[in-house]
Amino acid sequence: MLVIGNLRVAGDVSVTSLLRNCAVALAMLFAGASHAQTITFDDVMAAPDDIALNVAYARQEVKSGRLQQAAAALERILLVQPNYDSARLFYAVVLYRLRDLKGAVRELEKLEGRPLSPSQEADRVRYLGLASNQAKSLRFSARYTLGARLDGNPGRFSEAALAAGLAEEDADGALVASSRFRVERDIENGRGDLLFFQSNGYLNEYFDTATADLIASRAKAGAVLHGINSSYTPYAFLGVSYLQHERFRTQYGGGLDTAFTLNSQMTLHLDGYAKYDDYRVTDFSAIGDLRDGWQVGGRVALAYRPTDKQSFRFTLHGRDKDAKFDGYSYDRWGFRFDSRTLFGEGRYLALTAAYSDTQYDAPDNVLSAAQARDDERLYLRSAVGAPLATIFQSADIELPEKIGSIVAQIGVSYTNQNSNIPLLDYDNLSGDILFTKRFNF
Repeated sequence: MLVIGNLRVAGDVSVTSLLRNCAVALAMLFAGASHAQTITFDDVMAAPDDIALNVAYARQEVKSGRLQQAAAALERILLVQPNYDSARLFYAVVLYRLRDLKGAVRELEKLEGRPLSPSQEADRVRYLGLASNQAKSLRFSARYTLGARLDGNPGRFSEAALAAGLAEEDADGALVASSRFRVERDIENGRGDLLFFQSNGYLNEYFDTATADLIASRAKAGAVLHGINSSYTPYAFLGVSYLQHERFRTQYGGGLDTAFTLNSQMTLHLDGYAKYDDYRVTDFSAIGDLRDGWQVGGRVALAYRPTDKQSFRFTLHGRDKDAKFDGYSYDRWGFRFDSRTLFGEGRYLALTAAYSDTQYDAPDNVLSAAQARDDERLYLRSAVGAPLATIFQSADIELPEKIGSIVAQIGVSYTNQNSNIPLLDYDNLSGDILFTKRFNF
């Protein structure tokens, strides 16, 4: 049995094996670390015209996340050998990563008509499109995800409810989909500031368990303002949620997200928000406006990117909800850890672990008239993904770019809630497969 705080994870769910698999995956990541001898800047300066040395140094610096040094090395190569097309393409990609979009477009246009390999030409066209689009003052982007999920306990029923015959634990599949559409308009002040509008949508439609069907949408508008090694994003939003195909909640409010660059590998995020919850009476809930009220919350996150292929993010968060009825007012705190590892050719591994504790101010008189709820939740997830082009390439099948750029992801998630009210305890183990397509125009 696993215990976090007062959270107990039932032994009949294979959490131990899930954690073990995550640990093995992490060990494999670090086991593959290169032990090649490091090339120093002094080595390069001792032989500035050594093309092979400069290329190796540039690749080393990119792998370590030091893109400025890589760009300088590639620029030296091109001064000595301007017809080195592979180095120019590499240089253009590094400039794109550095957000020097005009420079990236310039270098990629120089390669037009050059004797590149088919894969190099495909990369040139792709990065030219990306850099040209992002260099526009008015930009549009969209992302669409479609897939399926299988839940072991879709109704989130407790062992107590199952034992009392109040529910049946049946695995169920669901159709899942999400979307994001974003418009950005540069503010012509030379600092990279911009205005934005963004809309998000989410669909979770079970085949049999209608009680868990969810549709949600949210619109968000604001600005991104830049300071010295910092950015500030004030915004306002409006969201609507449908449960069991009935509109049950509207949320509106605003917030401020801030980011401070501590060094080339580390960024500190400080975010705060306030939003109002407006609930409706529905066929499945007569509580209605007793849950209405403001909630105020914030997050502190540290993002760390030790190499160009590895990133970590640790987040502490908290919120306070003040509802009309104290039985629905609560305080929540928690933490979340995210890890993302890139393996080249678009392949990646994403790991997440999260924990939260929600303490209500008073009994709700529905689930309990004697004690206020105290819910602890543990969430674990592991997912791997890759573009379809990379997946089919292993079978020597070349897909058209529009299809090959679709990213396929397979994930496994585990959620456990432990409450002082037994009817609210539950475990759920799920697996999903998702396909994501991105557009920039």
